[in-house]
Amino acid sequence: MDLKTTCIILLIIAGMAAFPGCTGTTGPAQTPVLTPDTITPVKAPTLLTPVPAPEIARITVDHFGMNPSTGSIYEFVGMVQVNGGVYRSVKVILRYSDTQEYAYDAGGMGGSNQTIKPFSLFPDDRYKGTNPQKIIVLDGKRYVTEYRYENGILAWIATSDTLISP
Repeated sequence: MDLKTTCIILLIIAGMAAFPGCTGTTGPAQTPVLTPDTITPVKAPTLLTPVPAPEIARITVDHFGMNPSTGSIYEFVGMVQVNGGVYRSVKVILRYSDTQEYAYDAGGMGGSNQTIKPFSLFPDDRYKGTNPQKIIVLDGKRYVTEYRYENGILAWIATSDTLISP
């Protein structure tokens, strides 16, 4: 054996003496015990989807603007409809920003009376190009309406939650 081989063997033996047990197992293999993370429940807010308020009345518009046949009369023409209930008095009101109101009294509606009636209002020409608030009054209770465009029909809807005065 030459000197080089002897040195390598001595180094291997010295390394095994210096680090005993590092090259082999001394007992049964231990597997780590996995513990799950602590689960903290998160309190999510309850999501509430508001149920739409039931529609109690509506205004559908046939025409709002200058009379197409004469070109000189500013008018608001349409139909008022009540859904369920009997009302002794039904009114359609246009209320402008200067508090000027134009009202049409459709009379009693519902029950044995008609539930759809035509109406016509003729505001002053000075209100051309303005957008009044549309109000439906049912037996003295005023309801603000919400605008809807439904399949080509302009409508203002009064619901049970749009009451503005008793």
